[in-house]
Amino acid sequence: MVMHPRQVKADGYTLIEILVVLFIISIVTSIALLSIGRNQNKHLESFANDLSQMLTLAEEQAMLQPAVLGLSLRDNQLAFYSYQPAVGDKKSSWLPVDEKSLAKRSIPDDIEVSVDTGAESSSDQAVSSTPQIFISTNGDLTPFKIYVGKKGEKPRYMIKGDADGNITNKVLS
Repeated sequence: MVMHPRQVKADGYTLIEILVVLFIISIVTSIALLSIGRNQNKHLESFANDLSQMLTLAEEQAMLQPAVLGLSLRDNQLAFYSYQPAVGDKKSSWLPVDEKSLAKRSIPDDIEVSVDTGAESSSDQAVSSTPQIFISTNGDLTPFKIYVGKKGEKPRYMIKGDADGNITNKVLS
């Protein structure tokens, strides 16, 4: 019995079927890669927004208490401190803020944070517990720029504080 060419049974996939499957796999892969990239950017954006809101809260706290507050960003940690002036024999000091919303926090390992206050940093100040940013009882603060980015890459966000207490969060290109 001789089979007609149209009646021959195919035992494999056609080139078109293989190309369609590869096309679908490439679409799914690119969507997954885009969502991973967005999640990393959202993580950075969330951290920058949280830090900006904590600074605004610290400004309000400084005016309400009234107390001079400070922010220290060192050793992969951020911490707010309250200034305790010298009284009698007791020296002036910076004590950690008790309030939960301004408590000491670790900076995630994949995030790099740097502070620019325009002042020259000395090695002594980097080791001391003196905050880099000061917030006065009237809401004024040390002018600063805090850069937030992924470790090893250029910063993605900048939090800027003006002397009059205005704090802005900006995406860098």
